[in-house]
Amino acid sequence: MTLTLRRATVDDAAAYARILGDPAVYPNLMQVPYTNEDIWRSRLAERTAPGKNDLMLVAERVVHGQAEVVGSAGLHPSSDLPRLRHVAVIGISVAAEAQRQGVGKALMQAMCDYADRWMQVLRIELAVYSDNEAAIALYRKFGFEIESTQRGYALRDGAYVDSLTMARLHPNPPAAALPAAPALRAAPPSATVQRGTASGSWSVRGCEESDLDAVAALMIRRGVVEDLPLTPWAPAERVRELIGKPACSLVALTQGHVVGYASLAVQSVLRRRHAAGLTICVAPEWQGRGVGSALLAALIEWADGWAGLLRIEIDVPAQSAAAAKLLANFGFENEGTRRASLLQGGMFADTHSMARLRPRPGWSAVRPEA
Repeated sequence: MTLTLRRATVDDAAAYARILGDPAVYPNLMQVPYTNEDIWRSRLAERTAPGKNDLMLVAERVVHGQAEVVGSAGLHPSSDLPRLRHVAVIGISVAAEAQRQGVGKALMQAMCDYADRWMQVLRIELAVYSDNEAAIALYRKFGFEIESTQRGYALRDGAYVDSLTMARLHPNPPAAALPAAPALRAAPPSATVQRGTASGSWSVRGCEESDLDAVAALMIRRGVVEDLPLTPWAPAERVRELIGKPACSLVALTQGHVVGYASLAVQSVLRRRHAAGLTICVAPEWQGRGVGSALLAALIEWADGWAGLLRIEIDVPAQSAAAAKLLANFGFENEGTRRASLLQGGMFADTHSMARLRPRPGWSAVRPEA
């Protein structure tokens, strides 16, 4: 089979709808039944707009003298945050009738070449269901390694199924020919973050609009920003934009000042609405004093008792032992390590993917008659 790869256009919407609407294809992706051409025309218009850094490719073959799309792949920046711009996410799909015929291999080769040679990407990551053995084998051939198993990750045909996070690091990262930089001296003890110097009581309540500027200021403080995908001195408007509108958000206050923040953002993808991303941070001088525990306990009570969430997930820098211990105390487990996933203090640092699963909720003591 002779394949031709090219950039996708909005005119490929019908082909995307045909392939990704196939019951033999969409269950192994994050798609849902009953897609249509209009949906994909809108998505392609957005992702292929001028100025976008996404790469959208389709694979074509000639059938009865006509070019036919038999596969697609996308390479997307994982975030527009400066500390995550070295990371890209890949997705791939192949028409049922063209699987195991080299289509996936050709698309993966093109994506990896583009990332390595033109996109300044050092890490490519993807998610694949743990029972999709053919896809896993393909990804391994291109250097992807399993980094974590995400339990109960997505709903598929009426059941919650596990997903694997796989990632590939650039095999030969480019480097400029520069003279050796002078060695950096260790920072003096006075430059370290002081902890436990505050006094007084604190309380937890729901986050209000009037708190957001203070929350933004907290999240970019030294001793806090290192564990978040933000940068020091980020404008408050930018931080507030990234906070977004979570389903539940709390602040810890002392004498009217915000010293802690935590929130849960429910995933918007239809098949992942049982999961929420956790954000939590505490002012350096209040760390280790129970503020984080109080915020986390309140969020979990809300998630279990009122939101019906099954899964809460968060990425924690591997060096943040205190944060990992706090999460473990509340039932979070380390599902794997994402290598070189965060720029931290001039170095690419690993992060642990941690998650907490809630058992299936029971019925009320009184149930209506069937």
